[in-house]
Amino acid sequence: MSQKPNREELEAQAQTFQNELNQSIEDLKETAKVRGTQILVAGAVVAGGYLLYSLLSGSDKKEKNEKSESKEGSAIGSVLTSYAIAIALSLAKDKLMEYLDKVES
Repeated sequence: MSQKPNREELEAQAQTFQNELNQSIEDLKETAKVRGTQILVAGAVVAGGYLLYSLLSGSDKKEKNEKSESKEGSAIGSVLTSYAIAIALSLAKDKLMEYLDKVES
């Protein structure tokens, strides 16, 4: 008769440990999901910035090949391209910071 309560106790402990383990796994899954989303957003911002830079700076290569283009026109284009890239990256940074603040709270 002494084995039955002992067995029931052990089964109850095993169930408790299993529940705690399941909860830990769920917590890890949630943390991985949040971190993965943050990494995905950061990667998208970097890729978008690079793509925007590539698109806007690609015109410089074409301008170098065209001899009829004046140097003043290419200088103005370079300045405008630089400003556009700076504005786009600033907006992307702000959006990323908003998202990260939202995720933290």
